[in-house]
Amino acid sequence: MPQPDISKKINDGNKKRKKQKPKNNDKNEKNTFFNNFKHSMIDDFKGTIKILLVFGGLCLALKTIHPISVVVSGSMEPVLFRGDLIIATGWKYPNYEIGDIIMWRLGTSPIVVHRIIKINETRFLTKGDNNNADDIGLYRLYGHPNPPSGLGLENIQSKVLVHFPKVGYPIMLAKENMIITVFVSLGLDYLWTTFWKKKKMSLGEMAYNVASTLAVLFIAKRMAF
Repeated sequence: MPQPDISKKINDGNKKRKKQKPKNNDKNEKNTFFNNFKHSMIDDFKGTIKILLVFGGLCLALKTIHPISVVVSGSMEPVLFRGDLIIATGWKYPNYEIGDIIMWRLGTSPIVVHRIIKINETRFLTKGDNNNADDIGLYRLYGHPNPPSGLGLENIQSKVLVHFPKVGYPIMLAKENMIITVFVSLGLDYLWTTFWKKKKMSLGEMAYNVASTLAVLFIAKRMAF
């Protein structure tokens, strides 16, 4: 009676296991991707919560919803220059004086940082130190119903408390060059993940990082940073 070829059966079994191995690898890679993606989202969420808590603390301490801003024009030179970081407070409300540098906004207009040059009861006229004319033209541009009357208290966000020269320059450049900022952020994140964490960044993680960077820039812009 012929003996069964045991070696052939062993070889056949090994071949089957080798064929099945890539499936397990694919499954492991998917699990690794989703785990990394989940951890990235959790870390970003925690970081966002911390930033919001710090920002909220500043708002409460300085009594304004715009405690921090960055100068983006030269209208207040030589006192304030582009890229200067401003810390502002609402504690002086409503007792503003001529000479105070304030942050004002009309409706959904950008935040404007100019000096009070005239007060008529509860109306305020402002002007940039480096501008030839007052801000009546700006009031008209941003939809003020009666530009010559000046700003009301409801239009004044806060008074500039202190400024730090050029500290906000990176933030200003990021706002003005969003596409470059996204690529720089993605490159730094790739280097951090690849060389420091010793991990491979997937296309999904890259897409998530681009989306999160754009979201941060949009929020920063709306918050007058």
